Amino acid sequence: MFFLILQMAFLLVIALSIGVILGWWLNKLKTRQSIANATPTLDATQGQQLALKNQLNKCFEDNATLRRELKAAEENLTKTVTPKVDKKSQDHTLQEKFNVLLDDLQLRDDTISSLTAELQQYKDK
Repeated sequence: MFFLILQMAFLLVIALSIGVILGWWLNKLKTRQSIANATPTLDATQGQQLALKNQLNKCFEDNATLRRELKAAEENLTKTVTPKVDKKSQDHTLQEKFNVLLDDLQLRDDTISSLTAELQQYKDK
């Protein structure tokens, strides 16, 4: 009877060992497969993040250029000294240019803020 109990305990230990080894091995395979599947996603996300950073940098440069043009247009608007008849038409055209530059500047600022928010979302992931 004692021999039978020892034999059953021995077989249970062997079955437990095989189960642990098999479970560990299958978990390891599953983990490797998950990592392999996630790698292209990480590369794509990093590439997209780099593209967004480049676009953001371009928007900053455009923003600076537009601000310089706006400042030059303001200076031209204040320095203009012409006869009253021409001055009104010239002021009107300069005012239109000024408004267009302001609209473009606002558009760039909105784009910069949205790109900054999108980059922050990618960083949080």
